Amino acid sequence: MIHVLFFLFAFLLSTTSHHHVVAIDFCVADLKGAETPSGYPCKPLSKVTIDDFVFSKFPKPTKNFFNFSAVVASVDQFPALNGLGFSIVLVEIEAGASVPLHTHPDATEVIIAGNDNIIAGFISSADNKVFVKTLSKGNIMVLPQGLLHFVMNNGKEKASLTVIFTSVRASVQTVAVALFASNFDSNLISKTTFLDHAEIKKLKGIFNGSG
Repeated sequence: MIHVLFFLFAFLLSTTSHHHVVAIDFCVADLKGAETPSGYPCKPLSKVTIDDFVFSKFPKPTKNFFNFSAVVASVDQFPALNGLGFSIVLVEIEAGASVPLHTHPDATEVIIAGNDNIIAGFISSADNKVFVKTLSKGNIMVLPQGLLHFVMNNGKEKASLTVIFTSVRASVQTVAVALFASNFDSNLISKTTFLDHAEIKKLKGIFNGSG
């Protein structure tokens, strides 16, 4: 039996060794092509330049309702990430503000603190245990895929974060936005969350929701 296995292994080596395997160093996305589950088609190598590997699209930060701003470098803004399985977001949070409870169903998040006094945490789905940590500048924290989590600036100055996702385009769902900026019927929200109906209406007014 051992001789048979050895013969089969040798045969496979002999039949594959004559095939030339082309190594692909990178696949800069051709955003004009159709995206597939494995990513965008590759930009022709003759048209790839060093600038494709440098992200320089930094718009003027615009704060949102929650008083934080984000510059997203996903495959759509940074085509060199095509097929690499990660993306980057640069976040600035005003003093006392937070990135509220949200989840990324398709990505684990890694945050690198640019300041002291950044509080981050997540809730385990197994037993609803809450894990919270006050980070110092340079600390790195992992927020597991799909779990509700938050980040808050507990300092007196603007804080910055570098965020890395294990997806070229991470999706996000924020609890407050999903509930109060949508057309989710207020009665259903009350019955499924036990929130007071008047408070729900108030929050829908703030978030321009309906229902």
